[in-house]
Amino acid sequence: MTMSLWRIAVEAPSYKANDLTGAGAKMSGGRWNNIGTPLIYSATNIALATIETILHIRSGGLPFNRFLVRIDVPDVVWNSRLVLDPLPGGWDAIPCGMTSRTTGDAWVASGSSALLLVPSVSVPDEYNVLINPQHPDVASITATTIKRWIYDPRFFS
Repeated sequence: MTMSLWRIAVEAPSYKANDLTGAGAKMSGGRWNNIGTPLIYSATNIALATIETILHIRSGGLPFNRFLVRIDVPDVVWNSRLVLDPLPGGWDAIPCGMTSRTTGDAWVASGSSALLLVPSVSVPDEYNVLINPQHPDVASITATTIKRWIYDPRFFS
């Protein structure tokens, strides 16, 4: 059995949408990592993945070149996931601050697990799942590009 996680990812010249190296987050940083730390961001459901990506789109038009990616995690890896608890103060700051970034960087460097569940800032009762691409268990995780992702234009009107 597997647990399915979800991403809406960009396809770029330097990496594919289903990339599991964390190259995109390594180049740009994010809420849970500084530039230079590879990390894969995913969500526990497609709706949350949609919300998370919409919140990060800064252009005025519809985003193109996005793809829905299903990430299949074997049960043995899912069962060894960690949940970030307690949450560091300021983890939900907008814009994100150093507290969450240094927490994520430390988790990646520790190699303590392949997966870390963190609450979504936009929907705190739902979880995003961070994937440490440097953890050996990532070799058993697969990512499949399902389809081109088209956002409902009402999100941007």
